[in-house]
Amino acid sequence: MSGQRDRIELRGLTVRGNHGVFDFEKREGQDFVIDVTLHTSVSRAAASDDIVDTIHYGELAEDVAHIVEDNTFDLIETLGSTIADHCLTLAEYVEVVVHKPGAPIERSFNDVSVTVNRSRNDAEVSATPPGGVVGGTAPGEHEAYLNLGANLGDAADTLDQAVAALDRHPKITVQRQSSLYRTAPWGGVEQNDFLNLGLIVTTSLPAAELLAVAQGIEVACGRTRELRWGPRTLDIDLIRFVTDNGEVVLDTEALTLPHPRAHERAFVLAPWAELDENVEILTPTGPQPIAAVLAELGDQEITRIPAP
Repeated sequence: MSGQRDRIELRGLTVRGNHGVFDFEKREGQDFVIDVTLHTSVSRAAASDDIVDTIHYGELAEDVAHIVEDNTFDLIETLGSTIADHCLTLAEYVEVVVHKPGAPIERSFNDVSVTVNRSRNDAEVSATPPGGVVGGTAPGEHEAYLNLGANLGDAADTLDQAVAALDRHPKITVQRQSSLYRTAPWGGVEQNDFLNLGLIVTTSLPAAELLAVAQGIEVACGRTRELRWGPRTLDIDLIRFVTDNGEVVLDTEALTLPHPRAHERAFVLAPWAELDENVEILTPTGPQPIAAVLAELGDQEITRIPAP
C-alpha cells in the first residue's frame, strides 16, 4: 500500500443474488451485503474539486451490484474475489467484505462474512521451514489431496454436494474421487459412524486459499465447530499440497502441511491408497509407502462401500 492513508469506502450495499452450494439458494436467492474499501490517493480530486479526478462511488455501487446480480457462484469467497478483481482496476489496494446474513445454518448467528484483501502487487511469499521443502507458490497447477467426511443428516448426499461444489469452482478441478468408506468415529466421542471419501484435485489456488474454499463449503453445508472430533455435517481436510517445487511443508496457526496426523488415520489413508497406491506418507520415522502405513492401522474399523 506504500504508506497510502486515503481511502474511499462503500458500506452496506445490499443486493439480491443467487449464490450458494444448495440448489434452493441458487433458485430462490437471498440478500448479500457488500462492503468495499478502496485505498487510493484523493489528493488530485481534493485539489481540483472535480469528480473526474476521483472514483465515482455511484458507478462503483452499480458495478458491484451487477457482479452480485449477474453471476452465480457456490461460494462467497469466489464472489468476493470477483468483486475485488474489478475494484483493482480502480485502486492499488482493496478490501472487500461479503456478508451472507441468510446463510443456511441451523444455529442462531448474526452474520457470515468473507473478507478479501487484494493488491495489484500481490505476490505469494513462501518460506522454507527448517528441515522442510519449499512451501509453495509455483505458477500453474498444483495438486492436492483432500479427505471429506460426514456423519449427520444424509451424509452421502452432503459429500456429493461438496465434491460438486469443489469441482464447480473456477480454479479447482476434481481429477479423481475414491469410493465411499464407512469408518468408526475418531477421538472417543460417542456418535454415528462416518462416511469418508478422498479427492485428488488440481488447482491454481495457493494452499491457504484452497483451505478457505473448503471451509466455505463446510459452512454452506451447515458445519459448526463446537466439539473437537464430534459429529460433523461436513468436514474437509487438506492433507497434502504439491507444487512444481515439491511438496509444501507448512506450519501456521491456520494450516499445517502435510497433515500431521494423516499417518494415524485409516479413514484418510484408505481412500488415498485407492487413488494413489504409490504415494509415500510422512511418519515420525520418515516417509513410508502408504500400504505399509495403512497395514499398521489394521485395528481401525473401516469398510469400503461398493458403488451402487
